[in-house]
Amino acid sequence: AGAWAMALGVCGLLPVLLMVCFGLTDYRRRADAVLVFGARAYADGSPSDALADRMRTACELYHQGLAERLIFSGGPGDGGVHEVEAMQRLAASLGVPDSAMILDRAGTNTTATIKNAAELGRARGLHRFLAVSHFYHLPRIKMEAARHGLEVFTVPAAQGKPLRKLPWFVARETVAWWRYYVRPVV
Repeated sequence: AGAWAMALGVCGLLPVLLMVCFGLTDYRRRADAVLVFGARAYADGSPSDALADRMRTACELYHQGLAERLIFSGGPGDGGVHEVEAMQRLAASLGVPDSAMILDRAGTNTTATIKNAAELGRARGLHRFLAVSHFYHLPRIKMEAARHGLEVFTVPAAQGKPLRKLPWFVARETVAWWRYYVRPVV
């Protein structure tokens, strides 16, 4: 029983160590596009704190001249406003022109976002991406990008204020990381 408990502990600890050691490291550099992973958009169209964090970081990368294009990827919001529409509005308010924005309305999960970015990249000549999400999500993004041949450098979103559900997000991401790790490449 002790060996099983230790094995489970190690299994739980590995993704958390990746989140802390890899996820908190900023790999920003020149790229063709910034790929922003969606998060909750409220029914009134306003972004959640998580989505706003990701967007502020992505727009900062754009304004630093590290990429000329921003890809906003997400799914349906809580109401009639899609996550990417909320992202587009916030980016415009932060001084990003519409011509720099690419909207991926079918990015309903990490795999879909990566697959869609790979297709967009092939179609538009985009080869190198900066992926922006929260630190706990970045190890899984990097793993999935490698599986799809996407050159991705991760940049953790700067948190405006601590996320209330951070322990839940880390726990959920630990399970998701293992699910992605053992899943066959499709």
